[in-house]
Formats: sequence, C-alpha cells, structure tokens
Amino acid sequence: MAARQNALSELTRFWLEARHSCFIRESVPVPVPYGQSDIDFMAFRADGSQFELPSGHLVGPRLIIECKDEHDFDPKGNDFGKRLLGDVAAMSRSFVPATHAHKVAFTMLKQQHFEVAARIFGSEEFDRVFVVHALSDSVRQQVSDQLRQLRIHWITVHELMADLGTWYKTHSRPSGLRHTLTGDIFHLLFGYCGMKGCS
Repeated sequence: MAARQNALSELTRFWLEARHSCFIRESVPVPVPYGQSDIDFMAFRADGSQFELPSGHLVGPRLIIECKDEHDFDPKGNDFGKRLLGDVAAMSRSFVPATHAHKVAFTMLKQQHFEVAARIFGSEEFDRVFVVHALSDSVRQQVSDQLRQLRIHWITVHELMADLGTWYKTHSRPSGLRHTLTGDIFHLLFGYCGMKGCS
C-alpha cells in the first residue's frame, strides 16, 4: 500500500515511475530535533541517465522529491512564495543548517534531509525536486537561478500534468498504463474521456 496519501504525490510517483523509468523509495525516515521527518520520494533513473524536467533542465539520475499541495487555501502559491523566501534566506551552502532555529517550510532544504540522502546515495551528487500545486511567479523568478545552481528545482502540478499529457499522446501503448491505479485513472481520463490536462 502506498505511504503517500494525496493525489499530487500519487501523480508524482506515476510521473517518476511510468514517464521517467525511475525506481522509487518512499517515506525515507529523517531524524530531526524533537521528532521524525521524512523524504517523500528518493528516485534513481534505472539506466543511470538524466531526464528533462518541464522547464527543460536536466536532473538525475539520483534525486529526492518533496510534494506539497495546499491549493485549498493558497491557490496561487503566494504563501508558499513567502515561506520559500524565508527558507532561502536561512540557507548556508546548499541547505538550512541543523543548528538554525528557523522553522523550515520546505523540509528537503534542511541539512538533515540532505545528509540522509547523501548517505543513502553514497554521493552528494543528487537533485532536489519540489512538486507543488503553485508557486508565486515573482518569487520563482527571484530564486530559481540561485537554487538551480544548487540542483534544486520546482515543478507545479500544471506543468506536471502538461508533461504527462504530451507524453501520453506519443505513448506507444497507453493502455499499458492501466496496470496501476493512477495509470488506469489517467488512461481513463485522457484516453476514453479525451481530457487535455491543465492549462
């Protein structure tokens, strides 16, 4: 049974496994002060190659993924933007240090998460990908170049769905996606119902 329990996470899993042939480990435990956190997904591209994000940037073969969906109260990602700016301001090197008192909104920016991933991968050569419902355009433009140099990337659900829709149109056998629940729903909506994805 999947440990992730929301639609964005399941779409992300499908995108990684079916679209990009990644092997997945999920809910990787990360000890943090006064509690336990986790990495939503760790992924490795099966052929050891990189793949292209909807932005055109290459990632992989090793990556960790955090899914954050709060569209019910922050549909345009403005609150996400404010919290991200706070996290970025608290970063040193490529993460927020474990000794920093700042409450980190995007947990994969924490030193503890970075170190756990580096230990499991045996390397600090991995990408961090955040899949979110939305992120303020102005904030994204402000920090994207800086974060991309640290191999930190952002995808919105609209970009994810558009990418899946483009891939589906050229898929050699889309009915083969029906072997998983998410793939079956996707094939039903896109194939049978003719939906076009998010605009």
